[in-house]
Amino acid sequence: MTVPSMGDSDEAAVAGWRRWALLAATIAVFGGLYLRIFTAPPPAGFAPPKAATPAMSGTGPFYRSQFLPNSTEQSVHSATAAEISGERLRAFWYGGSREGAPDVVIYTSVFSPLERRWGPERVLVTRESAQRHLQRYVRKLGNPAVGRDRSGRLWLFFVSVSVGGWAGSAINLMVSEDEGETWTAPRRLVTSPFFNISTLVRGSPLQFADGTIGLPVYHEMAGKFGELLRLDSEGHAIRKTRLSWGQSSLQPVIVPRSETDAVGFMRYAGDPPNRILVVRTSDAGAHWSAPVKTELPNPNAAIGSVLLADGSLLLVFNDAPENREDLSLAISKDFGNTWRIAHRFEGDPGSPRAQVSEYSYPWIMQDTAGDVHVLYTWGRSRIKHVHFNLAWLEGRR
Repeated sequence: MTVPSMGDSDEAAVAGWRRWALLAATIAVFGGLYLRIFTAPPPAGFAPPKAATPAMSGTGPFYRSQFLPNSTEQSVHSATAAEISGERLRAFWYGGSREGAPDVVIYTSVFSPLERRWGPERVLVTRESAQRHLQRYVRKLGNPAVGRDRSGRLWLFFVSVSVGGWAGSAINLMVSEDEGETWTAPRRLVTSPFFNISTLVRGSPLQFADGTIGLPVYHEMAGKFGELLRLDSEGHAIRKTRLSWGQSSLQPVIVPRSETDAVGFMRYAGDPPNRILVVRTSDAGAHWSAPVKTELPNPNAAIGSVLLADGSLLLVFNDAPENREDLSLAISKDFGNTWRIAHRFEGDPGSPRAQVSEYSYPWIMQDTAGDVHVLYTWGRSRIKHVHFNLAWLEGRR
């Protein structure tokens, strides 16, 4: 057996001190981030929602539906969209052989209201391209979510996983200044001072009056809970606010009504009764009420919501406590205190039982012309687009 010399011992000691110094430096860096996120000044007020342009007089009610293109993928899921120039929509979703497979990619397509159709899908992000730009191993891709900043740029967030399942997720950001034709390279957001994992996104980002972005996020490691991130103009986290605690709330969707007031809805993953969760703020998101169950069922499924220009609040959800075989539209005149079912997109109880067993992950918006668009997963094989105007909705209020 060889006895280490004094020099070897000295080198080992130096190496040990270097490791401790590196650990201390890492803690200091992330501790500074932690301090910066939780001690940042309270956010400015929410940016007031833009009013829709009144529809032309004489326009009759219409309700149209169609599928987005899918020429290759066996499974597609989790659509999001933003209005772009020319009153068009640009949508994003992911597709592959199955959810969580290494061949999943993020697609985009553009809807023309004049032609009333979607253009061909285009691959935007692959696992390999994300891995190359992020300079880290990427095992799979997940939910996209798109919005705009104050200058009009599109911000696309998407989930990636390097290790483990969805609990090991991180959020990445890409930005476009030309309505989604070209994008910056994806960059990983730093959202947590500890390992920077288990942060996911589903709900659409929202604007604050000072130009910062609010991003509803959620966690699935050591609990299931929602948060609201506040990002500066470069996409750096400067504040983090809890929306919920515990093991049963995720995928928040936040809808501002004024500079100070907003309502948030969350998917419920706890013990029965299974109901949509609601939280509220009256100080621009600095503080939130404790989550409470609404009267609306939730089979552990995502929710979509939008506030119309006339003050009506719409909610798209699975109107059943145990399955996703129904997808309905509810309307509230009192900002979410009471609801009425206005329409069933899928799962009409008077119709024969459909072969498709899942309608899920709805996303909803009102465009500048006042029309409403809903995108949702149809049987995990297609993304469906429903487009209707306020005249059609008026007959169902």
